[in-house]
Amino acid sequence: MDCRVTPLPVSLGVLRPGLLQLLSHSERYALTLLLAPAGSGKSTLLAQWLQRESSTRHVLLNLQARDNEPVRFFRRLLAAIRQQVSDFDPSWFDPIGAEFSRSPVVAGELLAEALERVGGNLQLVFDDFHHLTDSVIVDALAALLDSLPDNVRLLIASRKHPGFSLTRLKLQDRLLCIDQHDLRLSAEQVQQLNRHLGGPPLSDDYLRSLQGMTEGWVAGVKVALLAFARYGITALECFSGTQPEIVDYFGEVVLKQLAPELREFFLGSALFDQFDGALCDHVLQRSGSALLLEQLAEQHLFMLPVEQRPGTYRYHALLQDFLGARLRIESPETVLLLRRRAAEYYQRQGDVEAALQQAQATADQALFISVLERAGSAWVGSGRFELIRKWYGLLSDEQLQEHPPLLVTLIGALTLSRRFHQAEFYLQMLQQQVAQGRAPQLGTHAMQFMRLTLNLFQFDSEADIQRDAPSLLDERVCPETRVRALTALAYHDLMGGRLSSSLRRASEAKVLLEQGGNFFMASYIDLVIALCHRAAGRASEARQAVYADYQRTERHEPAWINRATAMVVALYEQNQLAAAQQLCEDLLTEVSSSSATEAIATVHIILSRLLNGRQLPGRAQRLLDQLLRILELGRFPRFVSQVAQESLRQALLAGKPAALESAAQRFGLTERLQAGEWDTVRPYEECWERYGLATAYWLIGRGNAGRAVRVLKVLAESLRGSEMHVRSLVVEINLWLHSPELASDSQRVRVLRQLVARYGVHNLTRTILDEAPGFGPILAQLQQAGLLQIPSRYCELYAEFFQAGAVARQSINPRSVLTDKELEVFHGLLAGWSNGEISQRAGIALSTTKWHLKNIYSKLQVASRTEAILAAREHIWPV
Repeated sequence: MDCRVTPLPVSLGVLRPGLLQLLSHSERYALTLLLAPAGSGKSTLLAQWLQRESSTRHVLLNLQARDNEPVRFFRRLLAAIRQQVSDFDPSWFDPIGAEFSRSPVVAGELLAEALERVGGNLQLVFDDFHHLTDSVIVDALAALLDSLPDNVRLLIASRKHPGFSLTRLKLQDRLLCIDQHDLRLSAEQVQQLNRHLGGPPLSDDYLRSLQGMTEGWVAGVKVALLAFARYGITALECFSGTQPEIVDYFGEVVLKQLAPELREFFLGSALFDQFDGALCDHVLQRSGSALLLEQLAEQHLFMLPVEQRPGTYRYHALLQDFLGARLRIESPETVLLLRRRAAEYYQRQGDVEAALQQAQATADQALFISVLERAGSAWVGSGRFELIRKWYGLLSDEQLQEHPPLLVTLIGALTLSRRFHQAEFYLQMLQQQVAQGRAPQLGTHAMQFMRLTLNLFQFDSEADIQRDAPSLLDERVCPETRVRALTALAYHDLMGGRLSSSLRRASEAKVLLEQGGNFFMASYIDLVIALCHRAAGRASEARQAVYADYQRTERHEPAWINRATAMVVALYEQNQLAAAQQLCEDLLTEVSSSSATEAIATVHIILSRLLNGRQLPGRAQRLLDQLLRILELGRFPRFVSQVAQESLRQALLAGKPAALESAAQRFGLTERLQAGEWDTVRPYEECWERYGLATAYWLIGRGNAGRAVRVLKVLAESLRGSEMHVRSLVVEINLWLHSPELASDSQRVRVLRQLVARYGVHNLTRTILDEAPGFGPILAQLQQAGLLQIPSRYCELYAEFFQAGAVARQSINPRSVLTDKELEVFHGLLAGWSNGEISQRAGIALSTTKWHLKNIYSKLQVASRTEAILAAREHIWPV
């Protein structure tokens, strides 16, 4: 993704001190508007200004027509800001786009809120803003301006009005407007530009005449001076200089003067937005184009270098249209021939989208579909599903029916992009084609696999594929279908907790996928392998399995998202929280509607947990809410259950009963508990376990530890024979923390030693410490007391719990610091009584109860009810 913030090197030898000084005042205004027609020098002026020293950080976005899409625009903006502000909050960004469309005003306000937390001044600079007309983008930016924090400024360069009201900004004197009158070249600047372009000095009469004709319009002046430098004073004598006449003038005076070969070169190369020597050589059937381009660029002959692409050039937009139109008039058959050659060239270079653009422009449907079929195969292998949807969407249903291979590719892309209804529609269409004998190349196995994949990704863990999928592993099945079935089975095994089978199938599939060039699905397998190792308690293996592949994968590739997510899992479990958060935030700028749901959910939940741990509950909750909205696009009960568990865990830690009850109601925990979901042991199923743990958190927060323990016991029994060691240990540790059966100190220590011996200290990962609130401090306390042997490496890794200051707080014994009445109130708090119930049972006024609670919190060095409860349970002595 192009999010460069470095301005184009300034090649125009005219500095405009007055305008640069005026732009320096932009820091005083909420919005600076640079409003002028094409060719007025806006971009050049911005480039000169941005190269000057400033205490303000600038974020420059050079906009294009394709940026007129909300998700792409805000993704580019987020990435550009993060280049300047590495810890910029990405939680406002909706990678799928549903939230932007639903409420662009809220999106703008959340962006303003994130910008407000940026340290120091920041200016957002949008060049070529006229490309942005989408109402969602415009409304969101208007809302941003309405809520703009004092440390942020906006600068917009555009050919037309930005599309939102400026009245309020004008009335509040918060708008600086620089228009085409301000951008006119002065007589001195015209002379300076003429010298830069190699022309002889202009007389005062010609100078006045030129200024009068062009009104100081930069493009008009430059064209006239270029002609003057090449053809002398007669060029100026027939020049009118107004904007409507400039292109005609170029054709009549400049183009006709060129040698035939050079004229042909100009006309032919103008078919392309950007071009280099190799392209021109192939399309124009000539040689030496690279050298010719260098010579033309040096002469400033209406040709501009493309930034950060040496040897690549483009024409001024005003002239490209003219040259292309002239070629279509003079030689329409040549246009089609050149575009065919260009399509062929781009295909050989691997630039399939450029090839498609050229093939489409020929209006030759056979050529276009031929290129599209080859492009689709390449995009499937690299995971570019959004390009498949974009280009295949240009075809009618009738055209798709006539080409079954296109339907196969489209169904796969729609399935993996969560467009399940569309995938079902086209799958039924394809089934009809097969039934009617119109798709002989598609066998039963291919159709069976497409149905299996759609069911798996649409219904997630509820999909039953174990009955049909194994038949697709038969050696008689085509290798491509067989390896994809192996991939689906590996993922389904992971969902069902069959980790050994999942790892075996995933390892085999990865080798075959890479051999077949399907690098995207190979990266998806990397994520499956990492999640298997995580669930089995092998965090170091998770990192080792993916690290090399992650390092060699370019960030712009869709495969990077899967491998970076796998790295997040490994970093988090190894307690490298800062690195995990950084990578999560980087991922939020990259994930899209084409990304795997597994990756999207993992990133959102882990980042939410990390932010909550940094005492940023608002941002943490916003990520969970955003994930739930994304999950509404399909049936994803497993991921929703993960959100439920994390929501209840954060609500418990917040110590806010209202938030806890709200979360429990949102996920229907009361109804689940009343229905007896955890009354009896059942075979392990992740949704059931996650909701069960969420219910246990809720009951603990309400003071009903006894009921919570009963739920935990059922979960523990279910997990005991499974391969899900980490999930089992999470439940066992929570049970150990809250079980009233462990009455004596020695009994509690003995049971914990047994757990550590059974699972190993290496399995006490970050997941255990986070999902069993209060366990970390207890572990450190037991280690300090010499009751539990913990390796020094482990203590160093989790120093936040084992360092002296952390252990000091844990050593507070409530019995030694609380008065008798405070202990009575404290016992009521632990029993889950409300403040009113404590007052009634203790025979004291409500105000007195609140006063006692305040003293209790102070003496125990906690801030809330929940922290007080957890502090009590962190001690191995009964309270």
